[in-house]
Amino acid sequence: MTTGDRFTGKQVLVTGGGSGIGLAIAQRFVDEGASVTITGRREETLRAAGLPYVVCDITNEQDRASLAAALPAVDVVVNNAGIFSDNWLENAGVHVDAPLALVRLYEDSLVQRGGSVINIASVGGLVAVPNAAAYSASKAALIMMTRSLAVDLGPRGVRVNAVSPGWVRTPMADDEMSVIMERVGVDLEGAYAVATKNLPLRRPSSPDEIAGVVAFLACADASFITGSNIVVDGGSLVVDVGMLAFE
Repeated sequence: MTTGDRFTGKQVLVTGGGSGIGLAIAQRFVDEGASVTITGRREETLRAAGLPYVVCDITNEQDRASLAAALPAVDVVVNNAGIFSDNWLENAGVHVDAPLALVRLYEDSLVQRGGSVINIASVGGLVAVPNAAAYSASKAALIMMTRSLAVDLGPRGVRVNAVSPGWVRTPMADDEMSVIMERVGVDLEGAYAVATKNLPLRRPSSPDEIAGVVAFLACADASFITGSNIVVDGGSLVVDVGMLAFE
């Protein structure tokens, strides 16, 4: 569901916008009137998305400079690009260093336009995820960076917020489901059912549901919200896992 033309005349940048959550976010802004540019490392994926794009490895300084040359001014930056790796430097590069660099790259533009930054974090940055220390630590750092940037840029009229999704049906999540599929002997639908069985809403999110929250944070209705991290997890963080045995 969209709400008209809230972003007519606005220029939006979405990193990792060729698929999954990023593409849903980009399409939501387009549907509401924005001019949207997406970035990613794989041109074939970006081309298939059907939106204006710049091939860009956001961890690469020269690529970021080329992005700024192609897209010199923005109203909204959505730092969505993400990876899942065992390597701390890889996680930190994508989830912390690059988003900070992009905010600095577009800082003057954001100030001039009264812009907004939305960082896509994760519930994995709020609770410990098995076998994902580097990923979780980097997402936690992204949430703290969001708060720090909100403090730094708020006096200059720029809002900075984060969104922390839980399970979302994306190609990346589909790949992760393969572990459950093999262990339990279920298909993809069965794996998602296992992964979300203890969530109050008993299902994963769709990318469109995350996109709706991002669009809200970028719009005028959220004009007094900054430094926040909106958890979109179907209620997973409210569950007391120690009490599940009593169900």
